[in-house]
Amino acid sequence: MDPVGSAGRPTAVVLGASGFVGRNVCAALRDAGRPVAAVARRAGGLPEGCRPVALDIARGDPAALAAELAALRPDVVVNAAGALWNVTDDELTAGNVTLVERLVRAVEVLPGPVRLVHIGSAYEYGVHPDEKLVETLPARPVGRYAQTKLAGTQVVTRAAAEGRVTATVLRIPIALGPFTPGDSLLGGLARQLAAHPAEVRLPPLDGVRRELVDVRDVADAVLCAAHAARLPPVVNIGSGGLVRLTDTVDALLRIAGPNAAGPTIVRGPAAAVRRDAGAGDRPLDTGLARREFGWAPTRTVTDALHALWDSLRVPDPTPRHHT
Repeated sequence: MDPVGSAGRPTAVVLGASGFVGRNVCAALRDAGRPVAAVARRAGGLPEGCRPVALDIARGDPAALAAELAALRPDVVVNAAGALWNVTDDELTAGNVTLVERLVRAVEVLPGPVRLVHIGSAYEYGVHPDEKLVETLPARPVGRYAQTKLAGTQVVTRAAAEGRVTATVLRIPIALGPFTPGDSLLGGLARQLAAHPAEVRLPPLDGVRRELVDVRDVADAVLCAAHAARLPPVVNIGSGGLVRLTDTVDALLRIAGPNAAGPTIVRGPAAAVRRDAGAGDRPLDTGLARREFGWAPTRTVTDALHALWDSLRVPDPTPRHHT
């Protein structure tokens, strides 16, 4: 693979490259033959073949950031950074809003055509009675996480509507797959199981249904967005259906120990503060992604669980608190 920016080849710049989603996006771009500049505050957790770039978008001067981005000669910038787990309200604002504002200001002054792909969240929709969530629904987020994610989305879509950037937002549900964070339900369970405990603790899950998407399908959607002829402001990227979390937990238990009796499952109390704040019980309508990007998910939840379990065989240096 050519070094980043060599031989006149434009670069794909990925922010949050050492995080869960960013790490898989970097790998997909690399595998597609793209030079990748992997932007992260920490060097650990980056896929091989990607150039590490230390750049703090949240705190840097936009003019200086634009100059540093311009030196990378990007034709696409993917924002997979943001605050997610176990952070304060101020950190949510800094990671999900301020960072996006600074990034947009930097991208809009870059020379040449540059496409911005921003990773949003299905939780931005909030609670709706509709059978499926379509992009035209009004966003009514509940909870500070979803509210800050929506604010970041609005920064991107407003700049695109004003012609300042060429951009799209990919709204995703719960992502699952290689290197799923340990702070998440299934990532945490997998790490408990990898330690071969006598018992594992889970929150109550009876009756809970959620949409899960393989993070590698999300990465494929980023590739599609990088080359699509038209960029809608917001595009849903998901499996399009709900699964019972109890069934998903049972599947992970079978993958982790098919020939063993398995640990005792202890149901603990529900979390005092939920990131979804009661939303997330409606699947995404992915028709727009199929029509505009030619994208559809190709992996099952079982595929994602196997990939998660296999990823625990290598050290996971993914930093906490970032998508």
